[in-house]
Amino acid sequence: MSGFDFGALMPEVASMLLGAPNPHHSKGNDNRYGTNGSLSIDLEKNTAFDHENSEGGGVLWLVSKLTGCGDDGAVDWLKANGFDIPDNRGAAAGSNQNAGPGKKEIVAVYDYADADGNLVFQVARMQYKQPDGTWRLNKHGKIDKTFAQRRRFTEEKDVWINGLLDGEYMRKGPGQNWTRYDSKTFDKWGMKERREFEGITQLPLYRWPEVAEAISMGQAIYLVEGEKKADALWQAGIAATCNAGGAKKWTPYHAEQLRGAHIIQIPDNDDAGRMHMQIVGSRMKEIAASVMMLDIRSFWPEVPEKGDIWDWVQAGGDPTDLFDIVDQHARPWTKEPPKSRFGAVTWDRLDEVGQEHEYLIEDILTRHEVAVIYGESGSGKSFEAIDMAMAVDRGVPFNGKEVRRGGVIYQAGEGGIGVKQRLRAYRQTYMEPGERVDFVLLPSRVDLFAKPGEQDVETSRGTDALIAEIKAWSETFTVPLELVVIDTLATATPGANENASTDMSVVLTNLERIRDECRTSVLMVHHKPRNGNNPRGHSSLFANVDNAIELEITQRLDVGQRADGTQLIRQIHRATVQKNKDGERGHGWDFILKQVVLGTRPNGKPLTSVVCAPPGGQSPETNDDKRLTDQQHIAMQALMFALEQFGEDTPEILKLPRSIKSVVLFKHWRAEFEKLTFVDDEDEKKQRERIKSALKRAGEAFYGRKFIGRADRFIWLTGRPIPGFRTRNSTGIEPPREDAPQTLAAMQELADGDIQL
Repeated sequence: MSGFDFGALMPEVASMLLGAPNPHHSKGNDNRYGTNGSLSIDLEKNTAFDHENSEGGGVLWLVSKLTGCGDDGAVDWLKANGFDIPDNRGAAAGSNQNAGPGKKEIVAVYDYADADGNLVFQVARMQYKQPDGTWRLNKHGKIDKTFAQRRRFTEEKDVWINGLLDGEYMRKGPGQNWTRYDSKTFDKWGMKERREFEGITQLPLYRWPEVAEAISMGQAIYLVEGEKKADALWQAGIAATCNAGGAKKWTPYHAEQLRGAHIIQIPDNDDAGRMHMQIVGSRMKEIAASVMMLDIRSFWPEVPEKGDIWDWVQAGGDPTDLFDIVDQHARPWTKEPPKSRFGAVTWDRLDEVGQEHEYLIEDILTRHEVAVIYGESGSGKSFEAIDMAMAVDRGVPFNGKEVRRGGVIYQAGEGGIGVKQRLRAYRQTYMEPGERVDFVLLPSRVDLFAKPGEQDVETSRGTDALIAEIKAWSETFTVPLELVVIDTLATATPGANENASTDMSVVLTNLERIRDECRTSVLMVHHKPRNGNNPRGHSSLFANVDNAIELEITQRLDVGQRADGTQLIRQIHRATVQKNKDGERGHGWDFILKQVVLGTRPNGKPLTSVVCAPPGGQSPETNDDKRLTDQQHIAMQALMFALEQFGEDTPEILKLPRSIKSVVLFKHWRAEFEKLTFVDDEDEKKQRERIKSALKRAGEAFYGRKFIGRADRFIWLTGRPIPGFRTRNSTGIEPPREDAPQTLAAMQELADGDIQL
């Protein structure tokens, strides 16, 4: 059978024996089975591995392990279940040294006896022979092995019962060993006898008579993993033991045998070994005289993964040195913290070096997070996204804020040609001739709503394809990739219902995949509904991003002059940080959309685009990022009027500082706000609700920035400086400065259709 490819049978055999894999632990070609995914099937190598018992093999091993039929029985099982395989076992009949693939050979046996020295059961160590006569190695480079537990059949000499559990067993006839009964293979394998056997309920520790004597003499007992290691320590005069079957086979009976003993645990150098000793230690701490833990890494820094005390001896270690090693390196057993899948950080590790909150753009965008910039149509979303992206790409300040330089990939499915013109306008306005940047524009549409496997691999524009291309381009950059822009989210999610949480969950998951797999920040450009406050669609979008920037067109105007001396009026746009991970929100900046002439169209008319620029008379460094929004400006004016007309002396019951001379009832503030607010809505009830919500938002913003105080029904000004207002008297404010930007209403007669948008 050495020429037959058993590996090709693995997918179908695994499906028949194990069913569907565990989706929570499986990844790629590594299918995991069981509650904790302890059994894995590598569909690329067509091998199986039991992580709990550190053993594995091919198809024959898997069938043998799961059916208990042995290697010869595995061949019969495959043939009985419809697999067309050759059967060349006849040449090896009667030979225990068969070198065929998957053939096991017993290389050692370990007796487990009771206190009187009577054999209770035996553990047989078996290793796999290869066709060339050498031992097969596992993926860790060690000899591939497995263990079987058996007990004597006392009615016949040299006959064994393979297994310790009670139940029904079968065999071919006298002189043959017994194996677990299987109705499917009883006739197939030529079995003749069936018989019930009682199981063994109390399994002693290895070398228990000697261990019991050592305990009575006050000696420490070394607890290791495996009989071979225990034997090596006994040869050096060190009392050592183990239990058969590993951590999950440690029983209360084992614990009772070691009651009152001094125990020193030496786990293997892997997670399974350390977990084994954690389980044993937790069960022994209350009944043992002491429990110490000796981590092999503490005295053998070069220990390989899965290395153990036997490997240390083979590498030249002297077991008699363990007495001194224990004195120097052993520590009292303590319960280890759980292995966290969620990056747990305990209180005492807060100051350890690790990933920290970092800004890509100071106070605006966080590194390696998902963000959104949103606004109504015409608010300048894409222009501002380009401005931010180019600041990152060039490593230049953005509105006076520090920027971390990095490569940028800009995906523009809504208007690739238009974006090229906007980028040319930016280059012409802000960059030096010949200045190079690590910037790539992807003008084709993507599909962040498509699930893996839903599109043809060759033509897919889904998340997997986008991630692959992002990674490929980032490898050509001279600086690390720092930002991916998706412009806009709507065009990148065809078929998705923005108002459905299930659909948006798929989209957000894919955005997070881009973030995690490409190690980058992701900024999506999105729309905002008219008269809305949050990004369009389901609330989960705003809830699950780390940074959110709202854009709006204000009623304020920027008045300038053209080159020919004529007046130029532009509306001022406002960007406000509405969400900022671990940072202050509510701040922002003003900008205008400045026209740039790129050339001449074929018809002779100018080819133009626009760029973001500070309003006239401001520079990015002085652009006031604390300015009130238009709605907040009106609310503050209303509060000023209310205080002047209806303010009353501060009640003593409020116990306010003496500097607070006047307070006003909230109802007066609301009445003045209603007078100044223009809300065009035929539904009177909706109009009242909008006014109420607007005043609530403004009040929360003022309270958060400590402009106002509030208690019971009263509102007052704290005296803290307010952008756009000057401190004057006990009210704390006076009307806006004369040099403040003019409102649209005040400048309407000057506009005359000359507003540049």
